[in-house]
Amino acid sequence: MTNTHRVLDRQEVRIHHNVLDMAKLTGGALESAMDSLMSQNAALAQQVVEGDPQINTLLRVIESECLAALALQQPVAADLRDIVASMQIASELERIADHAKDIAKIVLGMDPGDFSGPMDRLASMNDVCVHMLMQVMDAYQSRDSDLARAAASHDEEVNELDEQAASSLMMQLMTAADPTMHATHLLWIAYHLERTGDRITNIAERIVFMVTAETPELG
Repeated sequence: MTNTHRVLDRQEVRIHHNVLDMAKLTGGALESAMDSLMSQNAALAQQVVEGDPQINTLLRVIESECLAALALQQPVAADLRDIVASMQIASELERIADHAKDIAKIVLGMDPGDFSGPMDRLASMNDVCVHMLMQVMDAYQSRDSDLARAAASHDEEVNELDEQAASSLMMQLMTAADPTMHATHLLWIAYHLERTGDRITNIAERIVFMVTAETPELG
């Protein structure tokens, strides 16, 4: 193994470590945002909002590391795919964290005494998304394209739950006034969870590309 390749290997290990750290922070933000909704815990929601800059900083670190590896080591084939995919995955994680932050901001503006609406479906959407994220990052760590595909397959479940929640909320809006915007707030939360499932699917696609050089459409 050449010295150049040893340096590249070390850089890839560091990049992977930071991406996995970023995924852990992102998953924690998503879980905390939904916990704050289910408990109407404003302090927890505020923690999610205040924690978002840490995730943004980690994205910039990963981007810098990836660009340095591309510029200085000029990787090819599998190494090139690994670095490019890692940078794209970090970008998707940052967007998922933004969805968690937006959910937390919605919670901060809600009536803390109102637990009406399809809360069970929203909780289920979040549970599926968190499971998908854990599974897809396991696939990233183990370079397992089949596991990445399996993670993406759960996005259909997220979409079905979103349709159920949205249908219930739209019916509520058509039959009764929404003076506190409660139903509207829940519609936006469902939207952010549905988009989270889509972004996790994008991560799965990047992992398949990283491992196999194929560019599937898993969504």
